Amino acid sequence: MLHRIMALLMGMPRESLPQGESAPKTQESGCESGGEAPLCSDSGLFDISPQYNQAVSPDYRSNLDYCRKLKGKNADVLIREFSLADGRRSFAVLVDGMCSKDAAEQNLILPAMQLHIGEGAEQMPPLAQLNRLILNTEISEQPSLSKGYIAALTGDVFLCIEGLNEGFVIGARSIQSRSVSPSETAGSIVGPHEGFTENLRTNTALIRRRIADPNFTIEMLEVGLRSHTSVALCYIQGVTNDELVNSLRQAIENITIDLLGDAGELEQLIEQYPLSPFPQIGGTEKPDMAAAELCGGRAAVIVNGSPYVLLAPATMASMMQVSEDSYQRWTYSSFLKVLRWAAFFISVTAPSLYVAVVAYNPGLLPVDLLLLSAANRINVPFSAVTEVIIMEFFIELLREASIRLPGSISTAMSIVGGLIVGDAAIRAGLVSPLLIIIIGLTSLTGFVIPSYELASSLRLVKYFLLAMSAIFGIYGLTVGLVLFLSQLCALYSYGTEYTAPFSPTYRKGFLESLIELPIFRRNTRPEYYEPIDLIRMK
Repeated sequence: MLHRIMALLMGMPRESLPQGESAPKTQESGCESGGEAPLCSDSGLFDISPQYNQAVSPDYRSNLDYCRKLKGKNADVLIREFSLADGRRSFAVLVDGMCSKDAAEQNLILPAMQLHIGEGAEQMPPLAQLNRLILNTEISEQPSLSKGYIAALTGDVFLCIEGLNEGFVIGARSIQSRSVSPSETAGSIVGPHEGFTENLRTNTALIRRRIADPNFTIEMLEVGLRSHTSVALCYIQGVTNDELVNSLRQAIENITIDLLGDAGELEQLIEQYPLSPFPQIGGTEKPDMAAAELCGGRAAVIVNGSPYVLLAPATMASMMQVSEDSYQRWTYSSFLKVLRWAAFFISVTAPSLYVAVVAYNPGLLPVDLLLLSAANRINVPFSAVTEVIIMEFFIELLREASIRLPGSISTAMSIVGGLIVGDAAIRAGLVSPLLIIIIGLTSLTGFVIPSYELASSLRLVKYFLLAMSAIFGIYGLTVGLVLFLSQLCALYSYGTEYTAPFSPTYRKGFLESLIELPIFRRNTRPEYYEPIDLIRMK
């Protein structure tokens, strides 16, 4: 019965679906590769199903007609026809803006025109010739004409040569992106300031620069039937648990969605308890933190177009840490960790505790504080819970307005809303001064929590506890906290308990989560990630 109640509270995990149910799959078109229907659709549309494959044909004209029909009215798709040194006809497909048109013609197409396919055992294969003629780029064979055209749409150049059964994908992506700059959401005083960008290859380079280990692996996957978004699965062989890597890879490969716009969407698609309000995948915008977590036994997932790198598995303790903890003296870092955990509990319980004590259990307050609270609320026309709801609603509006407005205006808006309006509400007798202090403290402690997603989830928990306190008083607050902790204890993130190392208890991990140990004592990786190699420093 308890298991059924917890399942209803947090939503069944994806693995617990009945055996006969599965995620919806793309409808197969029933078309076969090749043939005289190059678009494989009665309506003339390109078949985006993964099963469809139009093979490269030795017939030059059929390949060219296929690509021209796909090009249609697209002005940015360019098809360049040319001849090789031996007279064979060829064409290259590229997208203007995704790769440099002039650079592609000078550095790729002109060298390719020197190809001499020829015949005979002594003749060098076309791929080997291309690798000798075109330097500083990656070239791979592609027997699928449809996949080659899609590769061109992602920024590469697709080369098709008459008489060959395969084409060639030449890496030539030159997409304009934001330069490496400090992260706006994960600022730091001590340590590196650079943050991830929206370019996947730049992000992998930022991590590779910190982990020059041959065992560091970056697997390239693809998500999105229409977007074909590149996704990089990063891990260190011999450190990261193989089951974790296989589970993440399978979860990403099983996604069938048209467009993957950001890492936030991928996070929701691969988490195991989708109905739970708590994030089960961690993340960061700082390369130094991503590298440290990879060396700690976790895996990272990078989505092209997103500066937010996902980290799995995730625990609540890992979301309360920042990279600065390792760079500062352990005594000061320990003080900051304790401060964060205090902020965690204050942000969740302060408003509901105020309502429970003032409205239902005033006897819990000392006499002097009770008299002061009664004197402050003597002219307030609302109940305690109505008071809190009004102020919390105002704070939520202020927070959203400061985010949406330009930076210069949002600062002024925060000052006007927080000081002038709050002071006016007290003078008008709508709220008590004590409540203003509590709401202000709750808002400040919410900003102390490093993980924005965890802080957002705790805001929802705060309203749940507020409702329980408004109905049942201090007993409702106690029951609400028990349900909140039970929800946390029931969550798992890819085999790791969400509340580890507190429950179940790992002695060393317990201490490291509450305080920062001296650097010579941080010689092992977290046990609850189940790394292959537990020793980090000898």
